[in-house]
Amino acid sequence: MDTATKSFLNACQGPLGGAEVLEGRTDSDRKEIKEWIERFEKDPTPLAKALNDHLETRTYIVGHAISDADLWSFVKVHGQVAAMSRDGQLKRCHLVRWFDLIQEQTSGMGILDPLAIDLEVPELKITTKEKSPAATSGSTADEKKAKKNSKKEAKAEEKKAKKEANATANTSSSSAPAPTAEADVPAHNTQKKEKKVKAPKAPKAPTGPATPQPWQIDLRVGKILNVEKHPDADSLYVETVDVGEAEPRKVVSGLVKHIPIEEMENRWLVCVCNLKPATMRGVKSFAMVLAATDDSGKLELVEPPKGSKPGDKCYFGDWKDEKPEEVMNPKKKIWETIQPGLHTTAELCAAWKSDEGVVHVLRSEHGDCTVPSVVGAKIK
Repeated sequence: MDTATKSFLNACQGPLGGAEVLEGRTDSDRKEIKEWIERFEKDPTPLAKALNDHLETRTYIVGHAISDADLWSFVKVHGQVAAMSRDGQLKRCHLVRWFDLIQEQTSGMGILDPLAIDLEVPELKITTKEKSPAATSGSTADEKKAKKNSKKEAKAEEKKAKKEANATANTSSSSAPAPTAEADVPAHNTQKKEKKVKAPKAPKAPTGPATPQPWQIDLRVGKILNVEKHPDADSLYVETVDVGEAEPRKVVSGLVKHIPIEEMENRWLVCVCNLKPATMRGVKSFAMVLAATDDSGKLELVEPPKGSKPGDKCYFGDWKDEKPEEVMNPKKKIWETIQPGLHTTAELCAAWKSDEGVVHVLRSEHGDCTVPSVVGAKIK
């Protein structure tokens, strides 16, 4: 590790919780942090792309809090992010969102210059395409011809009317009132055209709640139909999971170190089904498995109640009838906002605790979703 990076990590130790936090709270976290740094130590060139893919469904690189993996990567990509154009930042929005978060947490260290990050989505300008001459040439020619003929006819009628009026004036007696040309000329239509009444604009569709809510997460019961190890990652499983759709979903999970493969077969799960698909070491994952981890590093899967079937809706508290997002927009940070409140209760139930301290148990129509033994564990 180079001197500048070491200096930055050392400067962050005290303000961010010390070595026991930054180096990892559990053996699993410490190992993952070490593996991440070693992976890009020799060649950090692909780090920005790898970070953008890795952070699509995560707030931090490892676990639920800032660590040395975040600080080390922050130093390494600082120059690349500084050189990014606005379009470049939008293309790697997950990386930029994470960078802005780490930059905010390490502000005041006085080592790296802060960068201006714009997380707002640019307004989309829609321009109406003009019709090409070729597409309208036929109708335009016909219209011009019709207008020309109409003008000729109108002039001829007017000329004829004037002749008749003059002839009548010359032959009539002096006492008879001479008819005027205006009397015989057809009156022009002076009535103003009525303005078309514009139809009222349709009301804008609601954009969702002002702050992220747990019912926006699409949680469903899933059953593993097949499981195998990831071809390019020793810590990952690739599962084929039935979540009640026409086709099962492929899901990549980092569970190899925690659950033997034979215990994963035909396993019942609770899955997050509306995260944006994420590519993990070359394999695309279309859902995420809920698992609870306690302070000792023990991990257990969240299990649906008995009698469940694939695709059953799981919901927190009384939010049974709320409709979740089709796909959660990463910019709204719905998952990142709700996830820190996910935990297991003393009764071994999966639950979400609001900022006000209200606990909402995760359940389906068949009962509560539970874990075998870990109490007060974090769910992710």
